[in-house]
Amino acid sequence: MSTPDEPIGFGESDIAHGETLLEVDGLTKYFSSDSGLFAGINLETDQFPPVSFGVDQVEAVDDVSFEIKMGETLGLVGESGCGKSTLGRTLLRLLDPTDGTISFKGDDLAEMSGEELRQKRSEIQMIFQDPQSSLDPRMKVGQIIEEPMRAHDMFDDEGREARAKELLEKVGLDPRHYNRHPHAFSGGQRQRINLARALSVDPDFVVCDEPVSALDVSIQAQVMNTMEELQEEFGLTYLFIAHDLSVIRHISDRVAVMYLGHIVELAEKEELFENPQHPYTRALLESIPVPDPRETGVRGVLEGEVPSPQNPPSGCRFRTRCPRLIKPEEYDLTDEQWKHTRAFMRAVKRRTFEPMTAPEIRREFFGGDTPRGEAGEIVEEAIDLIEGDGEYQGDEDDEREGWKRATDLLLESFAERSICAQEQPAYELESELGTGTHFAACHLHR
Repeated sequence: MSTPDEPIGFGESDIAHGETLLEVDGLTKYFSSDSGLFAGINLETDQFPPVSFGVDQVEAVDDVSFEIKMGETLGLVGESGCGKSTLGRTLLRLLDPTDGTISFKGDDLAEMSGEELRQKRSEIQMIFQDPQSSLDPRMKVGQIIEEPMRAHDMFDDEGREARAKELLEKVGLDPRHYNRHPHAFSGGQRQRINLARALSVDPDFVVCDEPVSALDVSIQAQVMNTMEELQEEFGLTYLFIAHDLSVIRHISDRVAVMYLGHIVELAEKEELFENPQHPYTRALLESIPVPDPRETGVRGVLEGEVPSPQNPPSGCRFRTRCPRLIKPEEYDLTDEQWKHTRAFMRAVKRRTFEPMTAPEIRREFFGGDTPRGEAGEIVEEAIDLIEGDGEYQGDEDDEREGWKRATDLLLESFAERSICAQEQPAYELESELGTGTHFAACHLHR
């Protein structure tokens, strides 16, 4: 057992600053989407027997690889539901990975279990998103901070109390508040208590799961400044998960962008913000509001919905919403013709316009002239399937079937034949504003 008079940050890491602390290779986490008595039983009326067995899976994290160096902060950003929190929890083995390796100081966390994993948890900690629900309201602040030390048999009672009070002071709170309950503190103060609890066992690696998203902007800055000061003092390594790009830019050294379970771009902070190489990253950056009332330009907005992680798109997962989907090589289309064809295909798929006559459709999407050759024939066939007189009086089932057939025709002829649908992209580029590599999962760099 450690002695009571050992100072904060008593452990010496065997990994030098700047060396790889955590290396993730092919990490995958799938969830079963069904539960209950008949989970995994599917009715298939077009076969005999008309029943098949199998469990649908939600691909929350799929084949993710990256590394984090000792002492750095890797920011992880993406839309809600993209798998950021699942990735963080899987790294710490709060969730069991489906596949892949998590090498921490040379040991594979994915293979650990039982007492071996429990002992390793003193080196890897987590700060949760909600500063209120992550603290037990029945426990006093001192007990909350001491609990991890007690679990790892660190110090005696006197030593744990002394360390807890010292940590309270380190995170900007009054040590005299040791005997208060969490409800007596504000949101920012509660998150500081969470930070003190994470630091109590002297970890090397801390996963911060949107730790400031529930706080006011002014409090966010204070908490992040405290985290940076503690990182420098104790040599901490952070995985900082957030959806706010300004927060990520403030605190990160490198940034990973996540979309639908995949890392689509990874680069040093300034390189990614000033020289983004993936259309999804560009769309995120263009959506940031400009604090200037004279700015009247329309900010970038992504079209369409995020696909279901139960049935993600083949190839590049962003291709169903990408404004730069690559045209199929077999068609002789100019860039302008492909832009119009792509817009028409997506409008039909999402049914964003009412039935029109064929000439009206041509004028609306193609300026009156559809493409020539095979691509034009496909477009004309799709127009025939969906055209109406503006006051469609036909059978609704026939109308619905026409739109479905047109959608299938356009997707099979154009979207599915793009390299974006056929191959999963992964390219390493040279950085223009940094010294490290710039990873971009986009076939525009092929």
